[in-house]
Amino acid sequence: MNVAIVFGVVLLLLFGLAFFTKRRFGVLGLALAAGSMLSELWATQLTPVVRDAGLVVQNPPLITIVSVVLVLLPAVFLLFSGPSYHDMPKRIVGAILFAALAFALLIEPLGSALVLQGEGRMVYEFFNDNQVYIVTAGLVIAVFDLLGTHTSRAQKVSKH
Repeated sequence: MNVAIVFGVVLLLLFGLAFFTKRRFGVLGLALAAGSMLSELWATQLTPVVRDAGLVVQNPPLITIVSVVLVLLPAVFLLFSGPSYHDMPKRIVGAILFAALAFALLIEPLGSALVLQGEGRMVYEFFNDNQVYIVTAGLVIAVFDLLGTHTSRAQKVSKH
């Protein structure tokens, strides 16, 4: 299968997850950052544990699967609860930002597991070359999105 198609499917799945669950980008973006840090810290140590548990794959390498799961897992948990968007334009923008940030954080594990050529190599090089900027912008926007999240306050109960 062409790598460009794989990248396109990954981007569409990430977009669809955020769009259809209506979750705010701020929470999901920071969850992706947490997942990326967990992946950096634990992927190497957890890969033998997963292999010993019985999961053996040849392609992609098991460490790639473990890394991808660790990056996405916190955000996947938050897709089921938390603040959400009510306006369609915000949902679309939030889903695009989520897909771009997630893909930028997944570019290293995905790139190491695939043979890159043609359009797939161009997509990979774009995200790889601009990863610092995409991640920085994504995290800054996520923080600002969280600042815009309003939580309901408990009603004051009158004693009289």
